[in-house]
Amino acid sequence: MQKRKLYLFIGLIAMLAMVAAGIAGVQYSARQAAQRSSVQASGDPDLLVPAVGQARSANWQAQPAKGSPVTLTWPNTKVNPDNGTVAQNEPFAAVNPSNSQHLVVGANQWNADGSFSVAAYVSFNGGKTWAASQPYINHNAGRLNAADATVAFGRDGSVYFAFVAFSPAPGAVAVSRSVDGGLTWASQSWATSFTGSADKPALAAGNGNLYLYYQGQGLQGSISANNGSTWSTATTIDAAGRNAAPVVDAGGNVNVFYTTSTSLNVARMAVSASIASYQINTVSNIVALQPRPTQYRANIYPAAAVSPNGTLYVAWADGRNAGHGNDILISSSSNGSSWSAPAVVNTDSGAADQLMPALTVGSDKAVTVAWLDNRDDPANVNYNIYMARAIDGKNFAGNSRVTNVASNPNNDPQLQGSMIGDYFAIAAGNGAVYPFWTDTRNNNEDIYTAPISTGPQQ
Repeated sequence: MQKRKLYLFIGLIAMLAMVAAGIAGVQYSARQAAQRSSVQASGDPDLLVPAVGQARSANWQAQPAKGSPVTLTWPNTKVNPDNGTVAQNEPFAAVNPSNSQHLVVGANQWNADGSFSVAAYVSFNGGKTWAASQPYINHNAGRLNAADATVAFGRDGSVYFAFVAFSPAPGAVAVSRSVDGGLTWASQSWATSFTGSADKPALAAGNGNLYLYYQGQGLQGSISANNGSTWSTATTIDAAGRNAAPVVDAGGNVNVFYTTSTSLNVARMAVSASIASYQINTVSNIVALQPRPTQYRANIYPAAAVSPNGTLYVAWADGRNAGHGNDILISSSSNGSSWSAPAVVNTDSGAADQLMPALTVGSDKAVTVAWLDNRDDPANVNYNIYMARAIDGKNFAGNSRVTNVASNPNNDPQLQGSMIGDYFAIAAGNGAVYPFWTDTRNNNEDIYTAPISTGPQQ
């Protein structure tokens, strides 16, 4: 009898264990399914976006950053004119070289139904007021989703807006053209086809051409000599390359900064060289970003610019300084082949993270770097935007806070902290710089800017 009771007891324990394991398995599977449904791969398996049509959390509550606003000498201005709860992120900015009061910003826009697209924001008064427009005018085969905006001004004043369109298949790059400053879009071409895969386009203008780079079979590039109407056959620049940041210098040389898994490189095409003939040099090794307490993704994206004197600059986030958080590094070169040792731009002494740098050089040759910064939150969650300027391009005189209110990345009912973007932006005008970032002060993701006076240009 005692043995029978013992066997029954052991059997009951085993059965309870099996039930518990089954429940745990169901819960795990549900979590995995939720995670799978919350992301959708674009052309690059490492670049994921929230899935189309994902449901918002019914129990979501606002999670604004704690702390009082600070007083700054410049305003913080919302760029996207809508007052709804859809999210905007991943800004890219350009200033009209013939009119520094004319700015065009591209960004992702997440719609209320869970779909996502791109939007253009235009200012003709130095960022004081903004108008919105929709550059995605030809939805090929019903491909409604789009992301990764990039903007460039042509020498005739036209605005070019490139982006990747996708869902449900691999992405293709489209380029739209505006002849009225970005208020409306007159035409659109497809620079790549949907038979391949493309992601994260980057656009530059110079020499009467448009230069387009994207992630396909490695880092690929294409050129248009007719205002974006048609594009050359794609050239693979580096099979291991990604995250392009192209700049055209005053001499017409095209410099494409990009990363591999271990290095930051520049592919340089001289203006006199044959099309798609690139000389590749290594700027620096890179070290993977250190772990962070936040869930939004962050990668190593180079931010590049060229000075009127021909000096090239590139900044990036790097995890090499263990125990000090992720830092912003910068390097420069006068010839594109030899580069200065990376220098840390952020001056904090703790272990806060600095991420998503943006870089610009004004006509006065002053270099300005702006980035996401967690130094004001001991938990390393809430972020502000900080910036640093170097009049000589070398000696950055301290760090200045740009945002008068901190942002909590989780303070968004639509994306719920999963994504504030891969990068922020900055542009330089005549006597001003304009950082752009994703901001959550309004309990959703908006694009903000701060028109910061830098004094008269030389």
